[in-house]
Amino acid sequence: MGTIVRVSEDKALVAVKNIPRLADKVVDAKAREIGYVSNVFGPVKTPFVMVRLTREVSLREGVEVYGMR
Repeated sequence: MGTIVRVSEDKALVAVKNIPRLADKVVDAKAREIGYVSNVFGPVKTPFVMVRLTREVSLREGVEVYGMR
């Protein structure tokens, strides 16, 4: 899906390559579900998504996350 740009308590901002659908599941590199896409915004050429985190995870900026339907 893309790379984490910023992380807060219950949200992560992700710079994406391809625009996902709202409510798509988001997983980490070990295929553990970490949240879902709650918003898509930004310019079409460089979009961002807001991921609502559904469990407590330790994420860092620059980490890749992946989308699942």
